[in-house]
Amino acid sequence: MNRIILSTTLALAAIPFAMHGADFLENTNLLDNPNRLFFGPRFGVNFKADFHNNAVNPGPATGDADHTYNDDYVLVDSRGDAGHSTWNWGYQNASQVNSVNDTMQFHAIQSSSPFSATGNPQYGAELVYQRVIGSLPVLSGCWGLETGFGFTELDLRNNGSGTVSVTTDAYSLNGVSPPSAGYNGTFSGPGTLLGDTPARTLAVPGTVTSHQELSGQLFSIRLGPFAEWNFTPQLALDASVGLTVAPTMVNYNFSETVALSGGGTFAMSGDSTKIKLLYGPYVGGMLRYNFNKNWGVYVGVQFQNLTDLDQSVGGSTARLDPGFTVYGTAGASWSF
Repeated sequence: MNRIILSTTLALAAIPFAMHGADFLENTNLLDNPNRLFFGPRFGVNFKADFHNNAVNPGPATGDADHTYNDDYVLVDSRGDAGHSTWNWGYQNASQVNSVNDTMQFHAIQSSSPFSATGNPQYGAELVYQRVIGSLPVLSGCWGLETGFGFTELDLRNNGSGTVSVTTDAYSLNGVSPPSAGYNGTFSGPGTLLGDTPARTLAVPGTVTSHQELSGQLFSIRLGPFAEWNFTPQLALDASVGLTVAPTMVNYNFSETVALSGGGTFAMSGDSTKIKLLYGPYVGGMLRYNFNKNWGVYVGVQFQNLTDLDQSVGGSTARLDPGFTVYGTAGASWSF
């Protein structure tokens, strides 16, 4: 009995809203103004970034072989193994020079602690266009298609420390003063000669102090159907679903200092830019208040699931994870 009374009460209460919605469509000729524009700021939360050092294989502890490191390389040159030396080598930091032992040191990280960052709200804006196509049989609603064009400014950072395991190779300078840090020799040469057979120290533990930053712009283009329900002459609720494609440009830069447990430090850094097209579905909702048949204001929320973006430089990798992001939106609407 109570359920019957409650159901009857709710049904009676809904009648005025449905009638007002019908009057609103008829009196304002809403279907005669089938085009809507929405514009305003938005902010996104739950963007994530993961940072880690890639495990680097330095190559065999022999001459006449290619060796790669987190702080550059010692490779075979055009002369082969002539004189057990090579001019095809490069290094990043002055701390790699050991003048006491007359050697150049290179480091290959074998394992490391990962870092992660979840940024503060990422800010941007969006322009949305809706086209009303037809009416719905309930609450004097309508349906149509919408497309949105937006951008979000990305800024994800991490400052932290962790543990690493490092293999260190030392190459003989043979009494020669090396070029300044940042040197990069070539295969063809000629250039400063470095002994090509390393003295290797395996798996030395250490502590890394790290600054990681992933920044850039995420542009979005979304398209899908929407449905709208008019509760009063001024108040309407929209729901939409569809696909988002997002051309994204990110810059990844990092700087790290590693302190080895047996003594000694070395530094690494890198900077690069990557462009990639991300994509995925979205679901959105919008509550709109109309001042008249042309102008109104709105607030809304969007749930978006995009693919990941990986960016690597200097033996380190950053991953942008916008897998489940939530946007809040607000702004002005214009129907015409």
